[in-house]
Amino acid sequence: MGFKIGVLGPLNIDLIIKGKAPSNINELNVWSGPSDIHILTAGAAGYISQNLKQLGNEIHIVSSIGDDSFGKMILDILKKSGIDTRYILVEQGKECALAIFILLFGSDKRPLTFKLPTHSGWPQKFGKKIEKYLLNTDLLHSAGYYHFPSLWNEDFIALFKKAKSQGLKTSIDPQFPLFPLEPPWIMILKPLIPYIDILMVDQQEALNITAKDSIEEAAKTLLEEGFKIIAIKLGDKGVLVKNASIMKHIPAIQPKRFVDTIGAGDAFDAGFLHAMLEGRDLVKSAEIGILTATSSIQNVGGIINYSSAEKFI
Repeated sequence: MGFKIGVLGPLNIDLIIKGKAPSNINELNVWSGPSDIHILTAGAAGYISQNLKQLGNEIHIVSSIGDDSFGKMILDILKKSGIDTRYILVEQGKECALAIFILLFGSDKRPLTFKLPTHSGWPQKFGKKIEKYLLNTDLLHSAGYYHFPSLWNEDFIALFKKAKSQGLKTSIDPQFPLFPLEPPWIMILKPLIPYIDILMVDQQEALNITAKDSIEEAAKTLLEEGFKIIAIKLGDKGVLVKNASIMKHIPAIQPKRFVDTIGAGDAFDAGFLHAMLEGRDLVKSAEIGILTATSSIQNVGGIINYSSAEKFI
């Protein structure tokens, strides 16, 4: 069963370079050789939107990009995946973000270098058309909220407040700041908490948000702060989920083959949210999220390799 899902978050291009290069610096300085090079639409909103679409959902995405060649690539890739791009704002004279994963030395995610965007993370003023587009959904999800302070504004809070007043489910994966920010980060999220049902973060983000020493303490603190459902992603150790009645660790699944872990957390989010919308319980939803994450690490970048949620049941 498909759902209408509003996604609000930044977009960028991931350039993933996979191959083998010498680790000796002197050899590397004179080395040249072939590699597999992949260009994907990514960013906080990119992978999750494409994965939710693969799971059979209708995606209402709102974001901003530059009018450079990377912006054109972002739109082209999303359109080819069947995602409506009409409310992705193209800012004139601005440049998109680019993340380059240099997987030439045996690692599955690093080294990573990146160029920050010169455009905004998403439109700073939504207007009635965008608001209606995002709220004509079953779920409103935001990704990458921590990335840029310009996103921490009253319009964003008002959007989620209205979503809750209309009975929508809401979720957020705020990710991490792209600038130095001392823990705890919770103060930035506090105005949003009354309007968020589901919080998804990775282990380091959970510890930085709460300034706690363990993920169990972090999960308890996040529930005490007012989040109703918490999923803390632990990489190859699985996920810790918590609500008012349970706290449970669900282990990861060993993949049949391994490509990279780029975007695996976004793939988890897609499976987890889709399952929650289907009415599955917290543990089953997390198990489905782990299945989608496992699918993603068997492919380049954070894209799962299925077109129907039925294959995850």
